[in-house]
Amino acid sequence: MKKSHIYRNSESRIPPGQVAVKKWPKLHVCPPEKPINFDTWRMNVFGNVSKPKEFSFKDLLRLDPIKLDADVHCVTHWSLLDNQWEGVPLSRILKEVSYKPDSKQIMCYGLVDYSTNLDIEDALLDSSIIAWRHNGSEINHDHGGPIRFVIPHLYLWKSAKWASGIEVMNRKKLGFWEVRGYHNKGDPWREERFS
Repeated sequence: MKKSHIYRNSESRIPPGQVAVKKWPKLHVCPPEKPINFDTWRMNVFGNVSKPKEFSFKDLLRLDPIKLDADVHCVTHWSLLDNQWEGVPLSRILKEVSYKPDSKQIMCYGLVDYSTNLDIEDALLDSSIIAWRHNGSEINHDHGGPIRFVIPHLYLWKSAKWASGIEVMNRKKLGFWEVRGYHNKGDPWREERFS
């Protein structure tokens, strides 16, 4: 299994306006009532693709998972350092469905009517993954398990919990928080919190 690292700034791993925390805070909007089982979990990938596909957890395991060392930064001013994630780069999933060259964004969906947009360039980075393990353990229900998006170079709202779908788009569209005034990109190093 390949291991990757992502750090943005060699002088400091904590972006401006952030404070490092020791424990991962639990923040969400209307979480699913019951935990989701790995055996029944499914994710549809559709839209501006040649081969739409429904993925199971076993399908993801066949895509050569990686381990990724990456800090995460929440728009509410906390940063969680020294995380190891295990999952599959979104680029491999998008390749599986043959995303079209004119694709501009993807929309990541969670099970609770949650969505967040990512520019295709951000989605294709090796560090943009769909993950099921955090620091050696399964990601628990409160933190978006069993499977969630992890986009560590952007604020954590871009890492949708309870992953359920990816829509590939040839136009730009706003997601759940973006229509509510959050920044369209969400780069923590530029403090892109709000639009």
